[in-house]
Amino acid sequence: MERENHGALTFLGVVMILYGLTYAILGTLSLAGTITGVLPGHEKQEIIVVVLSYIITLISLIGGIASMRGKYKTAKTIGIIFAIVGLASLISNQLTQDMFNSFDCIAIVLGAGIFYLASVAEIRQKALEKAKERQKKKQKKEKETTKKEVSKKPTTKKATAKKTTTKKTKTNKKEK
Repeated sequence: MERENHGALTFLGVVMILYGLTYAILGTLSLAGTITGVLPGHEKQEIIVVVLSYIITLISLIGGIASMRGKYKTAKTIGIIFAIVGLASLISNQLTQDMFNSFDCIAIVLGAGIFYLASVAEIRQKALEKAKERQKKKQKKEKETTKKEVSKKPTTKKATAKKTTTKKTKTNKKEK
């Protein structure tokens, strides 16, 4: 199960990196005026929209790498930040441009997905660690029990050896 979550988290990490690179390229081309109508707010060079889009790009690259490496705590934190910044950018575009930006919507979905998968994977990892600790304790107790049993066995052999020698002496006395 853990590997399935890590696989899904890795996939979302790759998607997040590709998203960040695509967003950076399209944002730069929109600022330069090469592409129009792709990212609302970039053509008019509104500072808040441009700053939020590049923050989303940087966060997506960092979050994608953290997700791919299996750093659950970092991925979870960056995922929620990514979703919040995407939401802020979406609301900012809606208020200033009266336009819906699908890239910001994708940012919200990716951020929420990474947050969820990293949270689930982190919980499962902690449960696995606890189970391993319990298993180690159980094995340690079993080793101690076997050591005690081994140490008890030689004393019982000595006692049985004494009993057999006393029986032999009794039988020897009867024979005489």
